[in-house]
Amino acid sequence: MTTRMVLSIGLVAFTSLGAATLYVHRNAPPTCTSDWTLDLVSEILRDNFHLDSIIVNHIQTVSGGFSSNTHDCAAEVAEIKGDEDASDLPWWEIRYRIVHQDGSRPSAVTVELGDRVPLAPPTPSPWVRLPSYL
Repeated sequence: MTTRMVLSIGLVAFTSLGAATLYVHRNAPPTCTSDWTLDLVSEILRDNFHLDSIIVNHIQTVSGGFSSNTHDCAAEVAEIKGDEDASDLPWWEIRYRIVHQDGSRPSAVTVELGDRVPLAPPTPSPWVRLPSYL
């Protein structure tokens, strides 16, 4: 009898945790790196700032967690031009915010175009950074 009760309680707890995680995940706004968000950012940059055929680099979440209603993000963008090296292109800093709307409306995205910045170097892999911590 005790084993059945423990298994029943464990199953209810596991199911409740799964349901709560699904609820939070469905109600959270898209992340900074989601395809939906980056497509919308690209569309806004094209329509409002006349940047077409862009490349996005160094995407970072500035604030907002898994269950947050907003995500503040930062990145660098450049307009792709012919046979130029990425480091030779003019790069601009952008800040964008994703705000979860109530009801059935999709999340809202706003974009701010900042100053020119140099191309950020690639982030080294954890295996490269590990020896410096030891």
